[in-house]
Amino acid sequence: MGILLGDGGVTTYFVRIYLNAEADRAYAPRVMYLARNLFPGASVTSYKDRREKSLEIQISSKTVSDYLRGVGFSGRNRTVPAWILDRMEYTKKCLRGLFDTEGSVGLKVFHGKGGNYLYKQLTFTNKSQGLLNFVHDSLKTLGFNPTAPRLKNIYISNSKDIQRFINEIGFSNPKLLVKSRLQSYNDYLQLQGGLA
Repeated sequence: MGILLGDGGVTTYFVRIYLNAEADRAYAPRVMYLARNLFPGASVTSYKDRREKSLEIQISSKTVSDYLRGVGFSGRNRTVPAWILDRMEYTKKCLRGLFDTEGSVGLKVFHGKGGNYLYKQLTFTNKSQGLLNFVHDSLKTLGFNPTAPRLKNIYISNSKDIQRFINEIGFSNPKLLVKSRLQSYNDYLQLQGGLA
């Protein structure tokens, strides 16, 4: 549900999830696996639009579309269904899906007298005020210290909170996993070398 709320849509006959063809290339197989595992028998395909640099994962099934609308998915309102809010386990999973699709791990390097230091910041970005409120309020309930929603962003900047987020909620998107695991400036340099 978090993935759908972040980057998906449901029509009468299709469920579509839109990913960045380059940045989410390693994440797409995970999304396709989830779709096939959750909805066995449904046709799950992917289509890459080279002009738009997007990857569309499609579940072709009226039954699945009806089911998702029945359990509270709304593409227009982008609100989290009550049954997710009622169980913290579901809330955490929804947060993970939202961060996997709409989150980022920012890396900043500080050059000090004692050497170079790496700082991380988690950011959730979305235009939906309902999703921003859900992410902010859920993180606060879990004991995190996120910033209040600003324009369309929520930040987690405290290093202890970031590590707690990684441990308790985590990521399934490899691009976020790699950056979140960096511990030092040298790790950052190795990543940059790998990206060059």
